[in-house]
Amino acid sequence: MNGYGGSMNVSGRIHVYTHVSENPMQALLKMKATAWIVTSPASRIRTAVVLTLFALLCMAATATAQDRTPEPDTLRYDLAEIEIQAARDTETEASAPFSVSVKTRTIGEQGSNPAFSFDQVAAGIPGLWVNDRQNYALGERVSIRGMGWRTAFGVRGIYVLLDDVPLTVPDGQTVMDILDPAMVRQIEVVRGPSSFFWGNAGGGTLFLSTRPASFDTSLRTRIYGGAFGTYSAQIQGTHREGPRGYHLNASWLQRDGYRDHSQHQVFRMTGHMNWDLPSGRGLQLSGAFVDAPDTRHPGSLSATDLQDNRRQAAALFENASAGKAWRQGQLGLTLRSDNAIRSWQATVYGTARSLHNPLPFADIEVDRLMAGTRFTVNGSYLFLRLGIGLDGAIQSDDRRNFGYTSDFERGARTIDQQETVLTGAISGRLATDFQRFNISTGMRVDAIRFENEDRLLAGGEDRSGSRSFTAVSPSVGLSLKTRPGLLYASFGTSFETPTTTELVNRPDMTGGFNPDIDPERATGLEAGLRGGWTPFRLRYEIALFRMNVRDQLISYRTEQGGDRDFYRNAGKTRHDGLEISLRWQPLLWVEVAAGYNLSRFTFRESVSGGGAATFESGNSLPGIPGHRFVSSVALTPGCYRIALSSEVLSSYYADNANTASNPGFEVFHLNMGHDGIAVMEHVRLAPFLTVNNLTNARYNSSVSINANFGRYYEPAPGRALYAGFRLDL
Repeated sequence: MNGYGGSMNVSGRIHVYTHVSENPMQALLKMKATAWIVTSPASRIRTAVVLTLFALLCMAATATAQDRTPEPDTLRYDLAEIEIQAARDTETEASAPFSVSVKTRTIGEQGSNPAFSFDQVAAGIPGLWVNDRQNYALGERVSIRGMGWRTAFGVRGIYVLLDDVPLTVPDGQTVMDILDPAMVRQIEVVRGPSSFFWGNAGGGTLFLSTRPASFDTSLRTRIYGGAFGTYSAQIQGTHREGPRGYHLNASWLQRDGYRDHSQHQVFRMTGHMNWDLPSGRGLQLSGAFVDAPDTRHPGSLSATDLQDNRRQAAALFENASAGKAWRQGQLGLTLRSDNAIRSWQATVYGTARSLHNPLPFADIEVDRLMAGTRFTVNGSYLFLRLGIGLDGAIQSDDRRNFGYTSDFERGARTIDQQETVLTGAISGRLATDFQRFNISTGMRVDAIRFENEDRLLAGGEDRSGSRSFTAVSPSVGLSLKTRPGLLYASFGTSFETPTTTELVNRPDMTGGFNPDIDPERATGLEAGLRGGWTPFRLRYEIALFRMNVRDQLISYRTEQGGDRDFYRNAGKTRHDGLEISLRWQPLLWVEVAAGYNLSRFTFRESVSGGGAATFESGNSLPGIPGHRFVSSVALTPGCYRIALSSEVLSSYYADNANTASNPGFEVFHLNMGHDGIAVMEHVRLAPFLTVNNLTNARYNSSVSINANFGRYYEPAPGRALYAGFRLDL
């Protein structure tokens, strides 16, 4: 089985009863699921159709299973021994004492899914939720177990790496727009407080790889187009020459967008060189580049705007020609050495980025340079596994903000400063290496320094300054290999500093860093089970968790600041949740994926401050639904591939005060493709067709949290058709 397929989210309550008898298939057939869907009658009918399809697949599998001879015992543990790179250790799915998921996409999946947004490739990973905001100037909002809920743009609270190079810069900010989701081959997700592994992130780690499964010589092109002026072209080549392998992937995407003032153009490229050296060593060079010359920002809408015209842009954003133009390049060089006793890895990397970002409240320019290095060594002695890590990085941002004249022409400079972030860390890990029961402990110490050089000197006042933060992040995990699977329990801690953007957004509208906000810190406890049932190609995972966050960074807006987000440390939050995921292959050509996420994320202290900065203890965190049920069915008879997925979720709040909410929704997607038709010698044509929002549902895929004037809503498109083909040469 490869990947999780699509996703289906369900609102309401799910009760699942299971009984394991002497016959495993009988036990599976006795599984009973009942759901109360807090939606319309039509919604219940469509949900019933999906559940009925699932039942029919069960019966088909039963008929086929009569020809099999099940193993005499009940469950057998069978998980992959692939090393989890996101854990910076020799951990695998079969041994890691924490919540981790790995999703691998086949060539067929990569070739037949348009995947112009990250949610289309990450769908179905438990605990991970990606909001497609239909706004490339902001990017998707990504959250793990609720961490990342407050971000106004980009990604917060999650440490993200692309091909060994961090997309998360030292201040904790992550911008993923260099990534073409269609190029992603593998996704690793570590869920929960995991600052021990990488440092400045509260919710977990996202490790993305675009490297090919092999460097065998091949050449592929892919072209598709469709709704809302969408056009994309991609070329991918791989070649091996002795011990060296090369890979290059380039793509162009152009979209007019569903809404007014939402055009987007972007060119992306990734490249790799892999060199196998003697004595178990290897050298790897990875690079990525993006050039997006024109991306428009339509803003969010009020409920009245939605009723009037859900495709319109917010007038203020259109009048200000809000949008973004950016260019970024990055390189990473990694040297690895592996042997039976000790392994080590050393990486150096660098990133350069330029950004022009006109917004209604300011015209912003930022030039960024970032460089870093890390070193990890892992070894074993008797029954112990040991690891040591060293990290260092520097971020330098040249920031210039300009005001506007009355007709939105660029005016005088309001901010002109050089922002520098320096970070260093040392970590150590000690774990046992017994056959069944193991203990893993770790400790990391981080030091981060923010410096600001004020070059504007407005009013003759120098607002230069600095902020320094330190953090100690311990962790401990227990694991027990049993016949049903790997039982584990873990305790972890994390910290999350304000980013330079959050520090520079001062409520008094002056330059320099906000001296009144500090890092938020979290502790988390989780317990889970993951395993496999080999005779029936079944994989499952269950995780129960609680996280407590103190000094929570809360966003709010002021009348003077308009659509600019300001931040304050305001109270505590609690994140309680349950994650269940299932992957099952009843037949060789049928794969079913399902999952349920229960989220109870609440404020634990009342806060006063006016507007969005006022809320009561017990209020729900905005932007996160309480119930999500994910499901998909993929059929691959012969050379064909048919995948039906759906996403259904409960309503959720759009502001801290819980006065406005986004209605729950359900949406279906259909993808069909062919593995390839021979059109001439050594040339195969693989066509595909995708229909998003199959039932033409009206819904909002995301919200702008705590927005002014009730402009919370970010509407999603109706039914959309995309078609294309892949050529394999």
